Amino acid sequence: MVQQRTDTTYCARHKDTPTNLRCGRCDTPVCPKCMVHGPVGVRCPDCGKPTAMPMYQVSTPLLLRAIGASIVIGLAVGLLLLLVRPYIFGLFYLIASAGFGYAVSEGTSAAAKRKRGRRLAFVATAGVLAGEALIIALLLTEVGGLLSLFDLIGAGIAGFVAFTRLRQP
Repeated sequence: MVQQRTDTTYCARHKDTPTNLRCGRCDTPVCPKCMVHGPVGVRCPDCGKPTAMPMYQVSTPLLLRAIGASIVIGLAVGLLLLLVRPYIFGLFYLIASAGFGYAVSEGTSAAAKRKRGRRLAFVATAGVLAGEALIIALLLTEVGGLLSLFDLIGAGIAGFVAFTRLRQP
């Protein structure tokens, strides 16, 4: 004769919900509302949290290196873009601005050991903004220098490219 269990277990998070399910790792009772399906079975919400991928974990020293590299590269490439600006215009200037954003994002990523993520995306965008601020400041102080619509659109394109290259999906 098979003996049935008469004791009722309740979910650890929902005290009034009876359950027979248990976490496969820590053996905590879980109800269907709070269980997490993992590759090897049911987990509680604590054990079922995915760990962040190492590619997106940026330590403070790497973040500081990335900030320095982003600003230096942003200013250097911004100055280069300012020097070639009289020779390119229109669509070619916008393509060069996209290349500017790409160069800053790749330099930022290289300084952070090829890591990516939201914080590095913002760092690269800040580097682009530093370079674009240099371009705009030098254009406005130049005698007869005018800021065109292409300069503003190019700044937006460069910032967009830098951010999207490093953001976390």
